[in-house]
Amino acid sequence: MGPIDKIFLYMNLKHFQAFVAVARHLHFTKAAEELRIAQPALSLLIKQLEDGLGLTLINRNTRQVDLTEMGEEFLPLARNVVNDFDNAIAQMKDIASLNRGKVSVAAYPSVSSNSFPELIVTFKQRYPNITVQIYEGIYDSIIDQVRSGQADFGVVSYSGEIPGFRFEKLYDDEVLLLVPKSHSLASAESLSWIDIIDQEIIMLSADTGVRRSIDKEMLKYDLTLKTVLEPALIHTVAALVAAGAGLGVTLSSYQKSLQSMDVVAIPIVNPLVTRPVGIITHKDRQPTPAAKTFLNLLVKKLSAAPAIHQQQL
Repeated sequence: MGPIDKIFLYMNLKHFQAFVAVARHLHFTKAAEELRIAQPALSLLIKQLEDGLGLTLINRNTRQVDLTEMGEEFLPLARNVVNDFDNAIAQMKDIASLNRGKVSVAAYPSVSSNSFPELIVTFKQRYPNITVQIYEGIYDSIIDQVRSGQADFGVVSYSGEIPGFRFEKLYDDEVLLLVPKSHSLASAESLSWIDIIDQEIIMLSADTGVRRSIDKEMLKYDLTLKTVLEPALIHTVAALVAAGAGLGVTLSSYQKSLQSMDVVAIPIVNPLVTRPVGIITHKDRQPTPAAKTFLNLLVKKLSAAPAIHQQQL
């Protein structure tokens, strides 16, 4: 077994700290006082270090202590070990106290555009050194980002148990009909799906959670809608509706962001189509302090969302 092997076998941080302290004071008693250990224990640590290296690092006699040539060579290496450890501890304390860190969230555009702006501003005011990363996407991409660890957690609609994940429901998002303000249906307080069965409908693409929820209900009631366009984003649906390309579907959580557009959102009943929205996390991962703090603020905000979602355009 060579010297390097012995270092890994016999040494730990205490040996490096002991040597650095002795080198700093060139006095065993003062070094022991700094480390808050007995002098015999300090002497044993130095001996173990020297035995492990197979080198004499310190010259000792009754009158003085100084470093050998090998001790001088080893000192900057030992300091690096101790400093790296101290820096690591300091960084972990900063992370624990939210003085540094990062939180990454994957969410539907409906959540990121309506709920996140105010929340992020509040969070950054409280924790200015925390980086916040937001990923927008559809259901499948959000699941992939949480699974890979790219996102600490996601905000999605519930579509059944997913192995390895936890889901915490926060609110129900309601599917609404989006019509131009000039349309004959714009004054209706509510509509049934039968009422719009002959209308040209701008749906969302088939890979979105909203579309899957709608298709499931239509199949249950044996209804077939006249779908003419299938964009991936609700804001695109709204723009097409405002331009007169047809009627469209939206969600209650989008009402605030669509207020400036020339459209009206009308509740659709019989059947009422909703999607439960909540937080999805990976069962095998614990959130960082920054992620946990952001998550708590998000849960508090979104738990109050249903009252907001009932506002009319």
